Amino acid sequence: MSRGTGGPRAPSAVSAVAAAWLTTVAAVAAITASWPASARAQPAAPLAQPIATQPLAKKDRAAQAKSTQHGPPPVPGRKPAKLINVYNFWTKEWLAIDVATPPARGTIDRFLRDHFTNRPTGMEPRLVAMIIAAATRFRSDVVHVVSGFRHPKYNLILRKKGRQVARDSHHSHGTAIDFFLPGVPTATLEAWARAQRLGGVGLYPQSGFVHMDTGPIRTWSGE
Repeated sequence: MSRGTGGPRAPSAVSAVAAAWLTTVAAVAAITASWPASARAQPAAPLAQPIATQPLAKKDRAAQAKSTQHGPPPVPGRKPAKLINVYNFWTKEWLAIDVATPPARGTIDRFLRDHFTNRPTGMEPRLVAMIIAAATRFRSDVVHVVSGFRHPKYNLILRKKGRQVARDSHHSHGTAIDFFLPGVPTATLEAWARAQRLGGVGLYPQSGFVHMDTGPIRTWSGE
């Protein structure tokens, strides 16, 4: 009885196939051995470097910030400087003055300018030092300036109207200032001003301000 074509091969047939396979392998090895080194198979290249890590998204950074693994807290900043807020009664302007570092003279001159002519002059620096000292002494954050520089033209107009202004006022030379501190009695402020012995001191109880100038030491009272 003959076997079907799908049955196992005879042992002799298997041996023939194996011999043919070995012959083929040996032939391929001989051929590749005769090739130049550059044509032979090279070792596998190393794997590519990993891609750089991308920056974290905003929400991821926020989540990371909530982690309990924090370092030491940053050193706190220094305490803010003490500021005295000066208000010009006529121009309605404010000037914040650092007690430790006063503003430039040009800034002061412009702030205390004559409101009628809008012209400034070189103001006596000690006047600003006095109002800062007064605010510091009475622990006031605000100083109201009633009069700084007064142009000679405006001074003459006030005299013609019968106001209490001197013919050659220290205001017209930039050497006088009228001011008050909210909440501080005018008489108390005037007593302090006299004790500084800077120059002239005038008390105006009805108007509610004190005059200080750098002229001769003297005192007087007005309305």
